[in-house]
Amino acid sequence: MKLHHLVASLLLGTVLVSVATAAGPFAARRQALRDARSNDTAASPESETDITAPQPPQFAAPQSPAELDVLRDRIDAVLTQYRHKLLNTNAHNPWEVMHAIIAYGCDTQLARRDVSDIVNAVSYMCWNGPCGGDRLLYINRGRIDAQKGPRVQGHYGQFLAILAQSKVKSDYPLLVNGQEFTLTDLIESEKLGCRQHMELTFKLIALAHYLDSDETWTNDIGEEWSIPRLLKAEIDAPIHTTACGGTHRLTAIYYPVYKRLKNDKPITGEYARAAKYTHDYHRYAFALQNPDGSFSTEWFKRRGDRPDVDRKLRTTGHILEWLAFTLPEDELTQPQTIRAADFLTTILEREPNRTWEIGPLGHGLHALALYRSRVFDAPSPATTGDSVAEVEVDDNDEKTAREFAWWQENVAERPDSSHRRAFQEPAGPALGAP
Repeated sequence: MKLHHLVASLLLGTVLVSVATAAGPFAARRQALRDARSNDTAASPESETDITAPQPPQFAAPQSPAELDVLRDRIDAVLTQYRHKLLNTNAHNPWEVMHAIIAYGCDTQLARRDVSDIVNAVSYMCWNGPCGGDRLLYINRGRIDAQKGPRVQGHYGQFLAILAQSKVKSDYPLLVNGQEFTLTDLIESEKLGCRQHMELTFKLIALAHYLDSDETWTNDIGEEWSIPRLLKAEIDAPIHTTACGGTHRLTAIYYPVYKRLKNDKPITGEYARAAKYTHDYHRYAFALQNPDGSFSTEWFKRRGDRPDVDRKLRTTGHILEWLAFTLPEDELTQPQTIRAADFLTTILEREPNRTWEIGPLGHGLHALALYRSRVFDAPSPATTGDSVAEVEVDDNDEKTAREFAWWQENVAERPDSSHRRAFQEPAGPALGAP
């Protein structure tokens, strides 16, 4: 078990006995975090939320290694099956393509005009390829920026946050109107656009990933910002009135804690507050869980069990996605968590030809991919498929070679023909492995 896994488990209230963490510089930090949690309750962490939730139901879920292996194989089958349901650049807009990337990250494939012309979706979006007639990136007063609105980004920083969760390197090239940039330029634009009293959820995910947590910067109106300032603003903002029931905000609130733990930095101040906030919401989410393993169809507002499978995919997919990233490792194999993963796997495997909404489907598949990676300490084979790099730069295809000439000139040589080598960060703990 990785050291940062152990520290995260202690941070969120799970007592683990390990020689690797029994003593040393983490001891005082762990005690401070335990003290900070001394007033935990099962009620909602927000006063405006219904606090009458009952205790979570008791589940008889598979827990033996053999039974968990069956669940793993089912998850792999679902991820593999849906991986081949490619979006198309003619029919689908940038927002929809981004939600395909959420599920499969740097391995996401995209059909360009027809299924015989396959490209890598991350590369295509970073080169500002048109999707459904729309392009995501544009030049804003000399800087690269991403559009916000229908069919493009639904939130400021959303595209950058998705690239962060896909572990795209900060020096990866971007191309807009023939002008060359790198992802670092887009990071700078998102830093400049930080404002108090705006939704900062996706900016926080992105900037917590790419910046040193101790870095400060000045926005374009002269205000000083930092990760703790972003974190405070998000904790102080309401949960259940924001997008997707608040699940993205909850992910953003934990992301800086995850990065601090990964980099062996102390969890104090706003980071300790975020850790406790996350722990409180873990307990509350499970208190609202339904007997079939799904989570409340009313998000975090109250108990809810609508007989609507599309609604259940939306709510359970998003909530399990957040839990799969933030729960201590041992809680991922507790009955209530296994039951949620089993429920999500079941509804997706039962109706593979159903026309699911692209957004909820992307988050549901990402939830299963994260859960699979953390519980079984390895990514699903469905998320490490064959590279499409050879298709993208095939010199025998005159059209393809011409279109990607700029890319070939500006990306480092890849002796192994792997697109991961070109744009993904070095191997290390995945997003869902705090």
